[in-house]
Amino acid sequence: MPVNTSGYSQISCDCMRIVITGSPGTGKSIIARLLSRKMRLELVDIKKIVEQKKLCAGSSREVDIGKLAKALDFLKKKKDYVVEGHLACELRLPADFIFVLRTHPDVLRRRMARRKYGNRKIQENLMAEMLDYCTQRVEKIYRKKPLELDTSSRTAAKSAAEMEKAIKQKKKKLDSVNYSKELKAHLRLGRSS
Repeated sequence: MPVNTSGYSQISCDCMRIVITGSPGTGKSIIARLLSRKMRLELVDIKKIVEQKKLCAGSSREVDIGKLAKALDFLKKKKDYVVEGHLACELRLPADFIFVLRTHPDVLRRRMARRKYGNRKIQENLMAEMLDYCTQRVEKIYRKKPLELDTSSRTAAKSAAEMEKAIKQKKKKLDSVNYSKELKAHLRLGRSS
């Protein structure tokens, strides 16, 4: 799908390849949908590809990352898209902009509870968020710092607008997110119980 790039700073390959990742419950799906519509870019939902290609292995429902990488190989031939999914931090995809969505643990807990996640899944995802898991994985795998965006008190529309603005202005940084205080409190509570 051709994209009108007037108004955007020129990117070296004249591409608009955007990757959005983050812990479950941070708003990736709805924000990616809004951003892709707004910028008239194809949306690639990693979760849908996993389901369509049946890439979950065993009873644990673990995704085979190697098979997922092969299933996403088609992206190498595309110039313009928005890819979203929490597994985007586990494999290197062609990207001009990488966003990691972040959400305060208290807000994230409420969002996951509304989705009826089990307590174990909630705890695992909260720990991943407090440990900056997705940000660290992006830095290691893509070998560059992502743009972190805190969605705790932003609507999906405001988050998408912030991302579009960051892309237009070729920003190197958005929000500075650090949940180390929450992590310390969480660990203290765990020891006392």
